[in-house]
Amino acid sequence: MVAADTRVAPAPKSAKTVARAKRWATAAVVLAVAAAFLLPLRYLLRAPAPPMEEGILLVFPDRVLNGDVPHRDFLHLYGPGSLWVLAALFKAFGTRIEVERLVALAQLVGLATAVALLVRLWGRWVALAGALLTVLFTISSLLLTAWPWLGGAALGLGAVVALLQARADASRLDRPRAAGRWAVAGGVLAGVALLYRIDLGLAVALAGMAVVWGLRAPLVLRAVVGAAIGLSPYLLHVAVAGPGNVWNGMIVDPLFRLRPTRGLPVPPDPTQLKGTAVTALVDERAWPLPKLPLSGQLFAWFVGTVAVVVFLLAVGVWSARRNPSALRARALLAAAVFAAGVLPQAVQRADATHLGWVSAVAVAVLPAAIAEVLSAARPRWTTARVGLVAGAGVLAATALLLPGYTARRYAGFVEDSFNGSAASIEFRHDGRTYYLGDAPEEAANIRNLVRAADRAGRPGDRLVVGTGDLRRTPYVDSFLYYMLPKYEPGTYFIEMEPGITNRNGTPLTGELRRADVVILADRWLNWSEPNDSTKPGDPRPNEVLRDDFCQTGTFGGFHLLVRRDSGRC
Repeated sequence: MVAADTRVAPAPKSAKTVARAKRWATAAVVLAVAAAFLLPLRYLLRAPAPPMEEGILLVFPDRVLNGDVPHRDFLHLYGPGSLWVLAALFKAFGTRIEVERLVALAQLVGLATAVALLVRLWGRWVALAGALLTVLFTISSLLLTAWPWLGGAALGLGAVVALLQARADASRLDRPRAAGRWAVAGGVLAGVALLYRIDLGLAVALAGMAVVWGLRAPLVLRAVVGAAIGLSPYLLHVAVAGPGNVWNGMIVDPLFRLRPTRGLPVPPDPTQLKGTAVTALVDERAWPLPKLPLSGQLFAWFVGTVAVVVFLLAVGVWSARRNPSALRARALLAAAVFAAGVLPQAVQRADATHLGWVSAVAVAVLPAAIAEVLSAARPRWTTARVGLVAGAGVLAATALLLPGYTARRYAGFVEDSFNGSAASIEFRHDGRTYYLGDAPEEAANIRNLVRAADRAGRPGDRLVVGTGDLRRTPYVDSFLYYMLPKYEPGTYFIEMEPGITNRNGTPLTGELRRADVVILADRWLNWSEPNDSTKPGDPRPNEVLRDDFCQTGTFGGFHLLVRRDSGRC
């Protein structure tokens, strides 16, 4: 005889128990992502950052508060949105580097949150992996600098998330008004994203269309109206700055004049890192596992990013055809075309910064695409199992393939946070703080330079900061304008760009004739990239310096000049 089965089936879990478990799981994901941001934060708040990129993010908003207008009064290659936000916060809390870096942190949190919400349909493991990948690529490549790209990408993906919610609510008879509100919100976020970076337009438009395609016309119209509302501040900006200035500043300069001087070879050389900026964001500290050389990692990063985007597109199209009404299919297709829309950033300049921008979206949503394929191939697997395999697999592959640009660099930031090393020297002057690189001699030279420059003129005098040879303008120490607030920037080119600042007939020549104090830095004359960034330009600014200025001090590679007729020579 066969003994009767006396086992008692487990009682089904109550709805409250299930809901409580879900809340705890969600809280665990949030805490894990929060920890990923907080662990390196002590270091990041004091770390040295690129002196031009962070410098302009401190100076430009301050100029806005003083009545200057982007594209009319100073060179700015992007939309005015990020500067308006920073200016408002500087107005409230003061023009301080701490405010700018906390804005950067908010942008990173916003981007990671948008990615997690976008892929949450594949479960919490995928959402967690997506957010952690975003943290890994952004913090490791970009530090805490309030790049307009990060704010724009966060808003753009937020728009996609809002439109997906509108689509989900539209399928429910009890939420027609909610669908309309989400559609408007998605449109507004999309429009505001383009106030940050107009070149996000392709990605945002493609992703938005992927979501709203097939919805009722009134909902689509609400999204379009929302986008018009979000974009409407451009009307005011164009009216104040002037259509020609905006066209040149946002279209002609970045797309045509800058390309020959900032582009890098594609794909990157797998045998050698080439370029001053390319070699700046690497971490050579010990790594316990086998790894490619840094040049090989950069090459693999570029090729892998392109392959990821192609894979996302393939899976997105396959999923949409397989189940066109499924929200997951629309979400994946929208993420794929968004990634494809931002891929040109990595193609036009294949360095760690631009690859980090693209990977923070493309690689971060890769676990969702893998989970979609695994769900079809292994239908008996649970959502949690699929998500764990996909998320852990992509995180592990990223850390193993690109440690010098991601995992090792991030771990180094965490180490430095706990041991108190910021690899920087704090510099205070005239109520402002900046963090210089951990080179005591150069920091002393900059400190002495700023003090001497402060004594060289009167409040309101015009200051121009440039390179030691103004025929070549690959970079500039824009942070010096921030550290010398008594002076007015005496040039349109607070940010100097090769092919723009030094082009024939440059306005810099006339600006120098009206300037009172000039600071020149020789350290950027060694700039080396396989492009036209150091190609000599207009020689007339140098002639003005020779004829109208005298040098009053040399501080390492920095030179302080004043007008000959100032009585201070």
